[in-house]
Amino acid sequence: MSRSRQPPLVTGISPNEGIPWTKVTIRGENLGTGPTDLIGLTICGHNCLLTAEWMSASKIVCRVGQAKNDKGDIIVTTKSGGRGTSTVSFKLLRPEKIGILDQSAVWVDEMNYYDMRTDRNKGIPPLSLRPANPLGIEIEKSKFSQKDLEMLFHGMSADFTSENFSAAWYLIENHSNTSFEQLKMAVTNLKRQANKKSEGSLAYVKGGLSTFFEAQDALS
Repeated sequence: MSRSRQPPLVTGISPNEGIPWTKVTIRGENLGTGPTDLIGLTICGHNCLLTAEWMSASKIVCRVGQAKNDKGDIIVTTKSGGRGTSTVSFKLLRPEKIGILDQSAVWVDEMNYYDMRTDRNKGIPPLSLRPANPLGIEIEKSKFSQKDLEMLFHGMSADFTSENFSAAWYLIENHSNTSFEQLKMAVTNLKRQANKKSEGSLAYVKGGLSTFFEAQDALS
């Protein structure tokens, strides 16, 4: 099957090491023509497509999952270019075993603490990893001042995670100059994200079955 573009090439990742669920920025060449063109992303052999956020043809943001390999390549796969290669690697660090009642000199994310009862780390569920750019198209900040927007949308918020979220405020603030064709593409991206979240929810439930059975055995 012929490809219309060159294969993806990853030339940088920041940070280049971290514990599972670390947020990383991937940079390179030919990383896709859009969110729907991105069909594969692995780091250290772990599939990171569920948390991937396509920013541009040279930038992707995602979370590193619970990979089996301590160090490995970053491989991007697109419809237009096929399976890519990487000139850099990511090193997966093992999180320090700190219980929720243990004292620590550094900040410990309570969503990723070590559970002494099951001898495993409590991972962050995929559904809690909210993208910074939900529409998946280039953000163009508005010239309107924040004060004017707050007066125009009194009691509302441009934060899409808020209960008082205003879609109009968000669009004016981030996409006031965006073309209609780009907005149509954003609708497609939102539908794709919704499908990915449904798949991620099912995978998360399946992943928690072992913990459920361990708890059931302990109580019986």
